[in-house]
Amino acid sequence: MAKGGKCWAEVVVDLDKDKKIIDYPKALEPYDFLIVLSEESAKDVKKNQLKEGEEGTGFLVWDPSTINKFRAVKRIDKALSIPVQKLALEKFGDRVYGNTILFGVFTVLAGIFSEESAIETIKNFVPSSTLDKNLEAFELGKQEAREFLNSLQKEAKT
Repeated sequence: MAKGGKCWAEVVVDLDKDKKIIDYPKALEPYDFLIVLSEESAKDVKKNQLKEGEEGTGFLVWDPSTINKFRAVKRIDKALSIPVQKLALEKFGDRVYGNTILFGVFTVLAGIFSEESAIETIKNFVPSSTLDKNLEAFELGKQEAREFLNSLQKEAKT
């Protein structure tokens, strides 16, 4: 697929401890998280696609370095704008590190697995020659997500 085209991927995580299998392998709306990286995908986003009110859910993460017009973002309370592609290229020299930045963001926002587990995953799946940069990218994503959560808490207090 050409860069900037529309691509859709779903991940279903079942946190029900009493169930042994995920009985429906498709994400159902409203979503806990939505990550949008292209303008074409942004055109289809609607506020009601994300959960509202629940802590730890309803997050929209989007990349303003690849999306110029995103009308729905103004109506979504938990929208984190992070220029993933730009940061990856400027700080690490390759856009591929954007995936690890997003993994750091997701790790903090979702809180469904430990940061240690996430780091072990990175160590097991990236080439050793890129490990240090990937770990830096992961930390950058975590930092962005923490700052975002702090800003949400401050807004809630006012």
